[in-house]
Amino acid sequence: MNLASKAVRAAKHSYLGVLIRVAATLVAQVLIMRELGPELVGAFGYALLLYGVLALVIDQGLGWSLVQADLNDKEEIGTAFTRLLLASALSGLFVYALSYPAETFLDDKLVGEVLRLSAPSYLLIGLLVIPQAKLRAELRFREIQIATTGAYIIAYPLVGVGMAYAGFGTWALVAAWYVQAFIQVLIAYSYFPHSLRVANPFRPSKSGALGRYVAGINVANWAIDNAGGVFVGGMGPSALGYFNAAWMVARPIALHAVQTLQSILFSAASAVAEENELIRRIYLGALGSTSFVLLPVYAYAATHADFLVGMLLGEKWLGSAGVFAALALAMPPFAFGVLSGAILTASARGKDVFRSQIGSLCLMLVGLALTINADLSLVGWVIAAAYAFRFVLQAWAISRRAAISSSEFISVFRGPVVIAAFVSLPPSLLLSTTMDRYLLEGMSLGLKLGIVVLLFRLLPAFFFGDPVVDVIRRFSMGRNMLAFLRVSRIAA
Repeated sequence: MNLASKAVRAAKHSYLGVLIRVAATLVAQVLIMRELGPELVGAFGYALLLYGVLALVIDQGLGWSLVQADLNDKEEIGTAFTRLLLASALSGLFVYALSYPAETFLDDKLVGEVLRLSAPSYLLIGLLVIPQAKLRAELRFREIQIATTGAYIIAYPLVGVGMAYAGFGTWALVAAWYVQAFIQVLIAYSYFPHSLRVANPFRPSKSGALGRYVAGINVANWAIDNAGGVFVGGMGPSALGYFNAAWMVARPIALHAVQTLQSILFSAASAVAEENELIRRIYLGALGSTSFVLLPVYAYAATHADFLVGMLLGEKWLGSAGVFAALALAMPPFAFGVLSGAILTASARGKDVFRSQIGSLCLMLVGLALTINADLSLVGWVIAAAYAFRFVLQAWAISRRAAISSSEFISVFRGPVVIAAFVSLPPSLLLSTTMDRYLLEGMSLGLKLGIVVLLFRLLPAFFFGDPVVDVIRRFSMGRNMLAFLRVSRIAA
């Protein structure tokens, strides 16, 4: 089986899990947030902020660098495993110690209690990294999806939602968090039950150099993704609750759409790192196929923010509508940056990724410092600008390496941009505004989708460039769609 076939097979298994995970995430988070409200969700948000960065510190880039290492080397695995356990233990102790000054600074006892109870969970990270690296190296994304999606479905829709409606408040989120982590570790370890023997963590390892590069990039990524949350967190749990609600509703589709594809691209690009033409085709195909989903979805979300927030979360969350609109526009460049970073890292261009991250982070920090006390929605606009800047820098680096012209980028994005602009139109331009709001939005959206399909059939060459066709044709459903739309161009 060639590399393209393996990647497509991995994508098929992965995206079935992604669809299930996105649906489960949205349903569970919506139900929990409707029940708990901004204050309780915000209290748990501080634990999420710390966990995000410390998980990357614990990982040390090994989750990715081991993909390119010999996972049958017992000494390499022993050294990596011991480093992971040591970092996990130190991180847990750090969180426990930090909980007391955080409680005092915010004058919120619940925040301190949540942080202290979350501290032991860091030990589980050290048990998950190596099995996941092994599965990534073998492109076994079906098994990764079984572990992540299965654990999430049991943890949040069942445990989290059940406990929230039973009156456990923030502790429903903490319990769901632990259940997810335990189940994910058990499933992943069952697929790759490596030795638990410890070794000298300071022994030089083959995966260490790349791991440090990846860790630096990942921490910079975290800083970009969470700088807004850190600034908002200083405003108190309620403000953080509004921000996190907007973030949790806006991010899952983009995150899960590219998280698996990022792994596939990293593995595929690692195998063809010296072949610029293949890198070019892989990159443009990934951008084109994801933009067809993300640009229309998030353009609609940004222009219908009040309607979506009110429908999903209820009126007590309408304070998050402004920042949700801005974050929705931030998600496509966020996703494209994730894909670009995977290509550059696998092609030994980690320095380009790191420079783009630092530049984006500096832009974000300056913007947040200037706007944080003005309006919560401005935080979202600063984040959107920083993500766009990062993507432009990374795309420029890849275009130089793989000789991608500006016209090729235009051909990839022009179709999705037109569709995004069209679906963003207010429903009043198409239908009478006297009908029920939900009926109006539903009928308007159905009419827009019908017109989009008609445009596809009339102007297939405009909407579908060769890189996108090359991706779509590898799926049986995609070939049927291309035949229906009379798209005959196939990339060589």
